[in-house]
Amino acid sequence: MNPQMFMDFELDKLRELKDNYKWLYSNYEVFKRNYKNQFIAIKDEVHLDNDIDLERLLQRLKQNNFNGPIAIEYIYG
Repeated sequence: MNPQMFMDFELDKLRELKDNYKWLYSNYEVFKRNYKNQFIAIKDEVHLDNDIDLERLLQRLKQNNFNGPIAIEYIYG
C-alpha cells in the first residue's frame, strides 16, 4: 500500500467516525431518554451496545468483533 492509499484509507475511516458522531448528536435526546448515565457505541448510524462501565462495553465490542470506527459517547442524564 503506497502512502497516498494509506492516507485515503485513514481519511475514509475518520469521515465515517465523524458521520457516526454527527448522527449520535442529532439523536442525543433520544439516547438521553433511554441510556442516560451510560456509554453508548455507534457504528454505521446504528446503536451497537451500551453500558454504565466503559471497560465492559469495550470488552463486549471486542468479543463481538466490531471493528472499524466506532463512536463511543457518555450520555449525561
